[in-house]
Amino acid sequence: MSAAMRILIVDDESCIVDEVCDFLRRRGHEPVPAGSVEEAARTLDTAPPFDVVLTDMKMPQGSGLDVLRACNRTRPPRPTTLLMTGQSDDGDVERATAEGALSVLWKPLSLRRIVEALALVERYRAAD
Repeated sequence: MSAAMRILIVDDESCIVDEVCDFLRRRGHEPVPAGSVEEAARTLDTAPPFDVVLTDMKMPQGSGLDVLRACNRTRPPRPTTLLMTGQSDDGDVERATAEGALSVLWKPLSLRRIVEALALVERYRAAD
């Protein structure tokens, strides 16, 4: 099992947030839900630091790129950002990785893929 991480989960679909938070909690992590870009930005500004931010790419009042930019404005250590999407084009993915996202997880989400992505985060952080 990977080391416990503090993870912000951002998606406008509450069923996805709930499922991912429950899954991560059972694996010993500390997930924190956010239902919008605005809520995520507020949480990033006021809460203790996060290890990882897992954010949807397409939301009604903003995008995962907005969340990524909010992560990049936080004080170090900055969280590693992973994006979830089912609708993005290659340009979105390229912009996200250019701005610092580590990986993109395609929807429908596979909980196994989340585990693999968190292992990637651990390897990435260990290499830093």
